[in-house]
Amino acid sequence: MRKAAVLGASLLLFFIIGSAYATAQLGVKAGDWIKCDYVSGNNLPSDFIQWVKVECLSVAGTTATLRLTVHYSNGQEQKETATWDVATGAGNLTFQALIPANSKAGDTIRVMEGNSLTIAGEKTGTYAGASRTVVYASLTQGDAQFSYCWDKETGVVVEVTLTQGSMTATFKATSTNIWQASSPYQLPSMPNLPIETLSISISVITAIAIVATATIYTKHKRS
Repeated sequence: MRKAAVLGASLLLFFIIGSAYATAQLGVKAGDWIKCDYVSGNNLPSDFIQWVKVECLSVAGTTATLRLTVHYSNGQEQKETATWDVATGAGNLTFQALIPANSKAGDTIRVMEGNSLTIAGEKTGTYAGASRTVVYASLTQGDAQFSYCWDKETGVVVEVTLTQGSMTATFKATSTNIWQASSPYQLPSMPNLPIETLSISISVITAIAIVATATIYTKHKRS
């Protein structure tokens, strides 16, 4: 009887964990990329990071294989390939570039080094030229504090602020192929009319203006 109870509890736990994993969805596909540039900070070292690019090389289930490119102010670049399972938190990411798609405030998600965090909230901001809904949370790694914003729809990082001692640095998404930048407002274009039609239209308008001017002048003279 006791063995049956233990087995039943184990199966229930397995089902609960399995259900939790099933709800975690991968929001990127092979070929997707996003680039985050340094935008502000202070007390930076002489050779600091200028930008970070995250590229999705392949996907399998809830696991993405990513290429991370870090470009420094001295022109050097560091590239590494990492995998990340958004459901189980298994992988070797060096910063939290990806979380489950459609995460929302209050969700607990798996992050690096076997830890977890709770999504603190969501907001709207402009990233890579478009208005996006993002979710945010903070994560501590050693003596460094990271404040992350991830695109809600895809789960990809769009903003991160690093604080370490007296140094702070903020990176923000400036370009991507995952969504399109919003086009600036443009005045409507004139219709493409044949030159003959355009000439006739100008002549008619000119004639109407002359007649109207003459009529006004005649009425004014009579009065």
